[in-house]
Amino acid sequence: MKKAIYSCRYMPVLLCFAMLSAQVFAQDSLHISINASDHLFLEKNLLAVAGQLNVDAQKALEIQASLYPNPTVSFGVNAYDADNRKLLYAGANGEKTAEIEQLILLGGKRKNEIALAKQNSKQAALEFSDLLRNLKYTLHTNMYSLYFDLKTLQKFNTQLQQLDTIIDAYETQAKKGNLPLKEVVRLKSTFIQLNNNKTTLLQSIQDEQKTLQVLLNVNEFIVPDVDEQVWQQFDRLPVVDSLLQLALANRADIQLAAVNKDIAALNVKYQKSLAVPDLTLNTSYDQRGAAFNNQFLFTVGIPLPLWNRNQGNIRYAETQTKLASVNEQLQQNSLTAEVNAAWYNMQRSIQEFQKTQAVYNKDFTDVYEGMRENFLKQNISIVEFVDFFESYSESLAEVNRIRKQLALSAENINYTTAYTLY
Repeated sequence: MKKAIYSCRYMPVLLCFAMLSAQVFAQDSLHISINASDHLFLEKNLLAVAGQLNVDAQKALEIQASLYPNPTVSFGVNAYDADNRKLLYAGANGEKTAEIEQLILLGGKRKNEIALAKQNSKQAALEFSDLLRNLKYTLHTNMYSLYFDLKTLQKFNTQLQQLDTIIDAYETQAKKGNLPLKEVVRLKSTFIQLNNNKTTLLQSIQDEQKTLQVLLNVNEFIVPDVDEQVWQQFDRLPVVDSLLQLALANRADIQLAAVNKDIAALNVKYQKSLAVPDLTLNTSYDQRGAAFNNQFLFTVGIPLPLWNRNQGNIRYAETQTKLASVNEQLQQNSLTAEVNAAWYNMQRSIQEFQKTQAVYNKDFTDVYEGMRENFLKQNISIVEFVDFFESYSESLAEVNRIRKQLALSAENINYTTAYTLY
């Protein structure tokens, strides 16, 4: 009967976190490893598909740039012959004309346009590679974060269940007058605080789920499968100079900065070639409308570059070349700072992880179980137990935070160097 009274009093709180937990696990689960998620990502991610289509589109523009201008052919006939009172009369005494015209590109326009198209294709491919690098980093960091957040959630659930049992027993004793009610209130406060921490964690899990479901283009609840042996390789710390060399050799954004500078230089050549007038060749036939009957003409035309010599576009392209050089240097400076920061973060994460490994072991859990049993036997005070319980809960969360930080730091090394070191 007392159990029923307790359950009614706690029903709002229990229903609250039960509903939150149910929201997390309501969907079908998809258990997937990091490597398997990479394959699924490349297969189904819409941004990756769009990026590949953009590369294909730029390749098509290479074909277009290599094509010559089409000739223009025209034919004319007298619409109405007033002398003979005939429509469209093109007989021996009628009038008809024929003309063919071809534009000849001069100044290396076609050559420069082809070179620009090839560099634009290279630019699109590098942009696609950099997009994949960023998306994979987001994928991996969310997979690791979700993995550890779910482990922390499991520990929170276990602690809440144990605390729930203790509160039930203490509330029963308090109603009998064997214990002061303030001890029950203290335990309930600890329960509510831990449940609030769980609610905050559930929000993080939902955010990570949303990100992963979009990246993998799935609707299932994702449960990352992480091999615990992976932490053995996280203990090694590469030399920072080797990381910098890897980044310079592999980072698509660094290569992209160099390609942008090449494109800017090619654009200067292209704009200068546009200043060179193009030649127009024309051959025409006129039956009776010219100075002579059945007249054939050959015409050569070329515009005179008196005022417009494309000066503005040339100057703009030259300025863009200088800007591209500045951006390339800025990108390299930023890369150095990123690599150094990633290395220091990895070093600190390794140190924290090693300290945690030395402190947190099976004895840590055994001490908690011993404290809980002694508290139930009333061998220790509620103040001692609550203080230890809160410290233990914080320690569990901190251990997972440190392990997660190590995994994220390792992933950041991979991201910064664009090379899979871990």
